[in-house]
Amino acid sequence: MKLIAAGRASEILDLGDGRVLRRFKAGGDSEREALVMRHALAAGYPAPRVLEVLPDGLVLERIEGPTMLDVFLRKPWAFRRLASVLAGLHSQLHEIAAPPRLPSVGSDDRLLHLDLHPENVILSPGGPVVIDWANARRGEPALDLALVWVIGATSAAGLQMRLFLRHFLSHFDRAEIVPALPAAAEYRMADVNVTDAERAAVQRFVDQIAVGWRGS
Repeated sequence: MKLIAAGRASEILDLGDGRVLRRFKAGGDSEREALVMRHALAAGYPAPRVLEVLPDGLVLERIEGPTMLDVFLRKPWAFRRLASVLAGLHSQLHEIAAPPRLPSVGSDDRLLHLDLHPENVILSPGGPVVIDWANARRGEPALDLALVWVIGATSAAGLQMRLFLRHFLSHFDRAEIVPALPAAAEYRMADVNVTDAERAAVQRFVDQIAVGWRGS
């Protein structure tokens, strides 16, 4: 098996024949992740097909193409188009009711990805495909959108990412997203894969937004 990619919580290995193994490094709930991906795909949402569920991972169809983040870093001038694609993926996702067995993070029943940022979108020849559904829950769409804002604003991409976020957020009512920022920050900082430096950056960002919003 050839290692294709590795993240903080999982690694992707090529199994050949158009298949990959998404193997958890620690923890992970393969049954729940498979449930969500199959549910999203059945609703017409672009997610990889689940081919096999294993105790420590999933066998998935291999999706060819770069991530949206890879394209953005190579072609930062394309931020408007890419941000619009990401906004469309969020809007489409939030039209889907979550499966009943999915844990809730709010009173709404919408399907949330809770990690739907440019690194988790593959721009395949057939269109964008959303990967890494480990955090998926049911709840209010504003939390999903607020997490994109928090993660993007505290990333290392700098000015280019701020332009990307500005265009992404222009597709939604920011007044509905700002109240969800504290919950998004809390969710992000509770992630065991987030470093202390990242947690501090998240807290600074949310504090700055809160001050700026009150003064506007």
